[in-house]
Amino acid sequence: MSEELVPVLIVAIVFSFVSFSVYIKYRTEQLRSGTGLLQDENVALKAKTLELEGRIQVLESIVTNKNFRLEEEINSLS
Repeated sequence: MSEELVPVLIVAIVFSFVSFSVYIKYRTEQLRSGTGLLQDENVALKAKTLELEGRIQVLESIVTNKNFRLEEEINSLS
């Protein structure tokens, strides 16, 4: 290896290490703060879950309604 390349390699190694350290800090902060694609997807899934729970409650109220049961019993007799 040439004597002229040694300082260039040392600078490249130091620069790579510093860059990698900055990237790791950035990713750590991003994950801690909850920003990113997974956080957006999580919010969307929570909203969809709440919507579906509301729809299930409406369906449960219809099915447990006495008039609905009476109508079902009448229809089953005929």
